Amino acid sequence: MQNRSAQNVKVIDVSHHNGRPNWTKVASDGVKGVYIKLTEGKSFLDDKAYENYLGAKNAGLRVGFYHYAHADNDPIKEVDFFLDKLGKMKVDLPHCLDLEENKGKSKSQVNAFAIKWMEYLQKKTGITPILYTGYSFMGNFTKEAAKYPLWVARYSGSNRIKGFDNPGSSIIWDKWAMFQFTDSGKVKGISGNVDVNEMELSFFKSIDAGVVVVSDANPPSQLQQGDSGLAVKELQQNLIRLGEKLPRYQDDGSYGTETVEAVKVFQSRNGLLVDGVAGEKTLAKVADLIKVLNAPKQEELPTVTSLGDKYSFQVKAAKDIGVYKYANLAENFKTLKKDTVFSVYGYTYAAFAVGGGGFVQMKDVEPLPVTILTGGLNPTMEKELRDFLKSLALDGELNLHGTGNPSAEIVVSGLVLVKVRQFLDEKGWYYK
Repeated sequence: MQNRSAQNVKVIDVSHHNGRPNWTKVASDGVKGVYIKLTEGKSFLDDKAYENYLGAKNAGLRVGFYHYAHADNDPIKEVDFFLDKLGKMKVDLPHCLDLEENKGKSKSQVNAFAIKWMEYLQKKTGITPILYTGYSFMGNFTKEAAKYPLWVARYSGSNRIKGFDNPGSSIIWDKWAMFQFTDSGKVKGISGNVDVNEMELSFFKSIDAGVVVVSDANPPSQLQQGDSGLAVKELQQNLIRLGEKLPRYQDDGSYGTETVEAVKVFQSRNGLLVDGVAGEKTLAKVADLIKVLNAPKQEELPTVTSLGDKYSFQVKAAKDIGVYKYANLAENFKTLKKDTVFSVYGYTYAAFAVGGGGFVQMKDVEPLPVTILTGGLNPTMEKELRDFLKSLALDGELNLHGTGNPSAEIVVSGLVLVKVRQFLDEKGWYYK
């Protein structure tokens, strides 16, 4: 991932642990934005959240909130709790899911929790959330999570104060939107250490709609004429991506008559109530259509070799595993419990296509062994069979029975089982 840059935007994050900041002094120290802890789990409200919100807003800082998640909870209930406590507060920065503990859950369960949390929040608010996590915890997520901006933390030892130049590499994200490079920063107006972050400049420009004045805010699930801020800006960006026209003001973050008309056209096209108000149903429809746009294109998917019913075989989940929507292992949509037995009907270089739709990673399953019994082998057939099995490194698995009608017993599994069956079928030899 990319290095830090002097052009990036300075952002801090705070909670009740940081006492009572002097926000005017904070703003004078080059800080442009602040993330404030709002909630944790399903019941904890940070008792300094509202005070910090008012102070930061009045100092002219851009404000966002983060929720510290517990992966062993229901993500829907956590989002509902977060939005209930958010109430009418207006944000200038994307809502943030802070997920850095597995709470005893598997990697696939952690990833599924994160995706469900962020998808549900996006549908409720119209704002694409940002995912905060530690560098060492990133291995819990799949490429499905890469559609959300990454806020990554990394600092340790001698780098705890100065921080790394970059957080390191990732096979999921190719860049970060925010980098928390120290938890021991010093900022005017705050006693003690504080988390300091860089927000990547182009990301900041893409979400920045200025500082929204604190007054007459609407519930987060509804946007209408007169509103302004990040949620409006993202709504406008999405409408443009979906082909609606905003020729004069584009994504200026202000819900004026041009945006009203664009929303009405969108509502008419999609069978919604045409009122120009982006309520929960309209925001959810926008989110669904954007998700379709962002889905992997067919030509990007690995080629799937079909086995059909004839050559299908059974496998067992070696642990709790994810089932993915696409052959490139994107969009984990359900979890199979350890020891679940199921059938495979196709494969790619790294994934099995499973019954009921979807794909699992080959490394997460154990093919179940099957005993094949052939019959009527003459010496020539036996040699051909031995040569073929030797090419599969299975020569030692052949148990030849020479009494009466010569036969061979072979114990095989997975794709090797498929190859043996196909070989016997091509030869027209009997087996069961």
